[in-house]
Order: sequence, then C-alpha cells, then structure tokens
Amino acid sequence: MGALARRAQAEPEPGPRERYFYFGHDYGSQALYNPWWVFLNRGFDVLQDHVADRNIFELEYRHNTANVLANLADPFPAIERRGWKKFLEQEIFPLSFTEHTARWMPNYGLHLLGGGMTYRALSEWYEDHGAPWPRALSAATVLAAALVNEAIENKNVRGDNTDAIADIYVFDLGGMLLFSSDWVARLFSRRMIMSDWSLQPSFTLHRGELHNHGNYFAIKWPLPFFPPLRLFTYFGEATTGGLSVKLGGEYSISAAAGGAATRLVNQATNRVENVVTFKPTGLLFLDRNDSLLASLQVSDIEDYFIHFNLYPHAISAKGPAFGYWTVVDKRGRVSMGVSFAVLGFGPGTSSLPPAMMGR
Repeated sequence: MGALARRAQAEPEPGPRERYFYFGHDYGSQALYNPWWVFLNRGFDVLQDHVADRNIFELEYRHNTANVLANLADPFPAIERRGWKKFLEQEIFPLSFTEHTARWMPNYGLHLLGGGMTYRALSEWYEDHGAPWPRALSAATVLAAALVNEAIENKNVRGDNTDAIADIYVFDLGGMLLFSSDWVARLFSRRMIMSDWSLQPSFTLHRGELHNHGNYFAIKWPLPFFPPLRLFTYFGEATTGGLSVKLGGEYSISAAAGGAATRLVNQATNRVENVVTFKPTGLLFLDRNDSLLASLQVSDIEDYFIHFNLYPHAISAKGPAFGYWTVVDKRGRVSMGVSFAVLGFGPGTSSLPPAMMGR
C-alpha cells in the first residue's frame, strides 16, 4: 500500500482540458453564450427570411415537424423522386451556382462549419458547468435546434423535404463528427480563428415576438506576412467577406460586405424547394479576444435597414451584464431592446421619429 500511495503522489493531477471555442469571458458575445441562447438563435434562424410570423408561440409546429421527421425516417424515396443527380448537385456538392439551384451554399457554412463548431463549443460549456455527458447534451441541443428550424422552413408542405435530409444527415451530423476531432477544432480556433457572433434574441413585451436573433459566425485568417491583418468572413443568414485588423492588445476591428438573406420562398407546392433572396449589406465589428463587443449593419432590407448591437460589458466591466440593440427600418421606425445572459426583452417597434431615438 505504501508503494501505491507513493506512486499516486508522484503522478501529477490532470490539468484542465484544452478549450477551443468557449472561454467563459464575462464580456461580449461570450457573456451570453449558453444552450438557451444557442437554441433561440439557431432554432429560429430562418425567421429572418420572413417565412412566418415572429410570434414563435403561435407557429404551426405539429404538422411541419411530423413532415420533417417522416422524411428523415425514410429518406431514400424522397431523394429518388427528386433525382439523385439533382440532390447531389444542388444540395450536397458545390456543382450548381444559380439562385434557384445553389442550395448547398448555406449547408457548408451554417450547418457543417457552424453546426460543428457550435457542437464543440456547447460541449465545452456543458463541461465547464459540471453537466454529465457534455457531448451528448450538446448534440441534443444542436439537433433540437436544427429540427425546429427545419420545421419552420417546411412551411406547411405535406410531401418530400430533401432539404432537411441534406441539412441534418449530411451537414449537421457531419459537422459534429468533424469537430469531434481535436485537430479540426485546433485548426479553426488557432490557425483560422472561428467565433460565434450570433445576435441577442429578445421577445417584444406587447406581442411576444422574437426579434434581433440569428445564428452567425466569423472567421479570421491571419496573413503570414503581416499577422495583425486577417482575411475575414461573417456568415450565417448572410455571406460576406472583408478584412480584420488587430489593434494591439486584446481588441480587433473588422469590416465586411456581401449579401444578407431577406426572403425564403418555396418554388413548389408538394415538396420543399426553397429559394433565398439576398440583398446588399455592409458591416462593422469591434471585438475583444474574439468575443464580439459591438456590430453595425446596414442592409437593403425593409425592416432591418440599420441594425446596431452592443453586447454585455462592451464599454465597462462594472455593473450588470446586459446588452443593447436597436433597429431602424426604411420608414424611420425604431425598435430597441436589452438582452441578459438568459434572454432579452424589447418594447417592440416604436413610431418615434429618428430625432427622438435616444429618448
């Protein structure tokens, strides 16, 4: 026993596991990071495309979820009716490039990379908070959000939904498998710095509508000849590119331009064949240690024309950790709200003229 005791004393205690995406910062987007925040942003992401009313408590979940599950339970007949060639060219591989056929585009960014990174980050969150089976809980959270989002996209179709089959079976599960690898996680957190820069979901007080939500990611790729300058992309319900500059110390400023998704329309009646319309958009960001502090977006979108977010403790570490957001539409109407670590509330659309926005 004495030898065993001495041997146990000689062996060092295991240190904390290496973290790749969740660092527990009490400022910026990381201050809001938790399963509920992820579920709201990811599960209701497609509402940004004006597919349904923003009152999430009145959406038709039952039949839409049943149709998605029916397609997932027996995917091959739906794929065969659509045609394997179309399915593979338009939804799996980057072989179609028109507005009506390039359905693979969000799959690689939002589902494969975004879903995989979210799975790994949530696993780290659950582990840091002492939850049992952190990876299983993370997988359940990601897949539950995916199912809700696919049900909303289903839009009352009773028939084939190969979009959900591709999204969940190929890209969501594929992303989770991909980011289970420490090598992949290290690549996207050390070489290409990937961060969750989702929005601050809030419920309006008078109607219970969900606003200011959306699942978004940023990737910075330092240039080898000048590391403070990075190639930059911001994606989700948007596809943008630009540059990011490290200001020294902990802060960076980034700028990007591209297209923002504004409307999703189903081209068919007996199957899901969605087409997304994009409008021009430009964005500015300020972050601290890759935790987003503030964002400003201007888009050619009727209701989210000017969109500003200030995240918790962006200005000062003192005081309660709450964020602020405001939106101005093209008619000058203002919406604003606050967010907390659990969820946010906003008063809804205001008819105040722009001169009274700050009052």
